[in-house]
Amino acid sequence: MLRGVLLFIIAVIAGTASAQYASMRVGLFREHPGRQVMVMGDGGPLTIWVDGKQAAELSSTDGLVIKATEQGIHARSLLLDLTASNSLVFRSPVGRGFRLRNMAPKSAERAYPGDLEVAKTGGGFRLVATVPLEDYVAGVVQAEAGKDQWLEYYKLQAVCCRTYALANKRRHAGDGFEVCDAVHCQVFHGRNRQDSIRQAVALTRDLVVVDSDIRLIHATFHSNCGGETMNAEDVWSKSEPYLLGTVDTFCLREPHAVWQKNLPRTKWLGYLKREFGVDTDDNNVVARVTNYSPACRDNFLANISPAVPLTQLRKDLHLRSAFFSVRPEGDMVVLSGRGFGHGVGLCQEGAMHMARHGYSYSDILHHYFSSVHLVKLQNLDFFRDEGQ
Repeated sequence: MLRGVLLFIIAVIAGTASAQYASMRVGLFREHPGRQVMVMGDGGPLTIWVDGKQAAELSSTDGLVIKATEQGIHARSLLLDLTASNSLVFRSPVGRGFRLRNMAPKSAERAYPGDLEVAKTGGGFRLVATVPLEDYVAGVVQAEAGKDQWLEYYKLQAVCCRTYALANKRRHAGDGFEVCDAVHCQVFHGRNRQDSIRQAVALTRDLVVVDSDIRLIHATFHSNCGGETMNAEDVWSKSEPYLLGTVDTFCLREPHAVWQKNLPRTKWLGYLKREFGVDTDDNNVVARVTNYSPACRDNFLANISPAVPLTQLRKDLHLRSAFFSVRPEGDMVVLSGRGFGHGVGLCQEGAMHMARHGYSYSDILHHYFSSVHLVKLQNLDFFRDEGQ
């Protein structure tokens, strides 16, 4: 009897935890907001709720064009004509979803799992998809990892994407959703279509990465670290014990390992003087900023005064990374760089290389993140309580 009661309690706790992380509210078209969209069912009809009340059904062969008006939201199709003051909600049968297309400006159609909310905001509307967590993870892996990767890499990316999403569920709380569909959070273009990604997500279902205090980590990733990852505080000013710089030889022969950019010498020096107050009349300073070859990652250009943060250079000059050398060449300077991205956490191309050469996703994870653990979502509260 006691054993049965204990099993029941454990099941209730696990069920509560699973419900807490069951879905994600994702803001759609955040980089390219539209003035007019078309909504369609994805293999089935959609039930439409107008301002909180069930009002109509959109057949699987019909498309509803939605516009923002001064009065609210107007939606029209061949069979329907609806007006909402505040919101339209489209609910789909379990396992189905909806299709969405920007009409102004025009964009390609995307299919999404889950439900859609269209809410009036100022002179336009906000699009929010409520997507089952594992479907969301699969869609992000497809967008972020691409095609034809090894299964172990897809498993690694699935665990990282799931962890990142859940650790950042409050990132857009003021906007009416949890995460956006752009690089600001994680790229999400809708339903995954790859069997290998579907398999990887299923094999790692509910697995997340936590630190030594059983907190979800910020599982950041970038394309290529150029041979060295960075400490979190060197890029974002806040340190994390699991985001420590490490030597990484696995990415050195991958597609984004090196890059080059040429700039007129006068433009380079003028930029440094204008933005950072560098004394370009001092020949010694000029020699240092035009002949700069770091042995490893630096935080500042040539260690001159005033300091020139390399992360700021990367942003202002649209460089692939903040890991580069400078050399003069006639009336130009040549920036020869390594890597692509911010350089913190998981190096994707390095991880892909490791997966191709037989490393498990767990081995790869621990190569890039220090002192972390894989935990099932439903066990998070248990481990936290045990640690108190």
